Amino acid sequence: MILKSYIVEGNVKTLSGYQSTLMYGENIGLKEDIKDNVKKIYSNYEFINLFEEEIIKNKDLLFNNISNSSLFAEKKIIFIQEASDKIYPQISEILEDELNDIRIYIIAGMLDKKSKLRNYFEKSENKAIFACYKDTERTLINYINQELKKYKGLTPSITNEIISNSNLDRKIIKNEIKKIIDFFGNRELKQNEIRELLNIKSNSEFNELRDAALAGDKNKINKLLGQIDFAQENLFYYLNNISHRIKGLIEIHEINKKNKNLEISIEQVKPKIFWKDKPNYTKQLLRWDRNNLQEIFKNINKIEVLMKKNTDIKNDILLKNLLVNICEKKIISYAIN
Repeated sequence: MILKSYIVEGNVKTLSGYQSTLMYGENIGLKEDIKDNVKKIYSNYEFINLFEEEIIKNKDLLFNNISNSSLFAEKKIIFIQEASDKIYPQISEILEDELNDIRIYIIAGMLDKKSKLRNYFEKSENKAIFACYKDTERTLINYINQELKKYKGLTPSITNEIISNSNLDRKIIKNEIKKIIDFFGNRELKQNEIRELLNIKSNSEFNELRDAALAGDKNKINKLLGQIDFAQENLFYYLNNISHRIKGLIEIHEINKKNKNLEISIEQVKPKIFWKDKPNYTKQLLRWDRNNLQEIFKNINKIEVLMKKNTDIKNDILLKNLLVNICEKKIISYAIN
């Protein structure tokens, strides 16, 4: 059964009538919000997180988690992360049986129309599926206003600053909102304090650094590397910032396969690129082809894993090395132990 993400987001209980749910698409923040709301509603359930890779490696893992009795609760919810068609045979076999007090939520990236997993859920009456597409500026304004509605002092100017500081990424905005709530408590919001809290000046400087690296401007990158404070709490934001730009460049290259005109392709990408940023996009698109951009994107994901798994690694050095390698157009492969 095909559902609309905005309906599910507005009322997660919509999913209660379905045996299993598949949510797919590029909006990681939206999928995380829905997952968090499921946990709130079904707080008396036991929650189990599995990843497709470990299920494929151990073919009994999913079956055992379904069939084994729980020591903690009578009911279970199983989240399957990073799913793709590779897991389709196991999922289709398990979901043919009645699961009773078990619900399965499958979280996937982009799935095209030919996807077996997507087609299986779309054609089933007792299973739900919905796409999590990119947020627009309008949906993010609504999201921020809803999350901060109890606060006095919330103005359109504050909302716009939060959005402009996020690259239209809900996951980043979610983290920024948490910072604001933790910092202000029950106090009235103050724009100057929010600017300082969210490091808006520093983030603007990092955008310059990112663009200098992608454009191959060695003089500028050397200057900026010495000016920016790579504070530990900002490193994942900076990594997401680079990742978001790389994804945008890849998307424009995809559009340009048909247009054969970068200027037209830049105009067609959504959300719209701010006019001041178009020259940066053009320089970067001329310097990088789609394949090399995809390699950088894979490396960014590997670096994020390295940062999270190895506490003895100097994360700021990893990030600086990434920027220098991008500037010098070196594609370095990062190994994950």
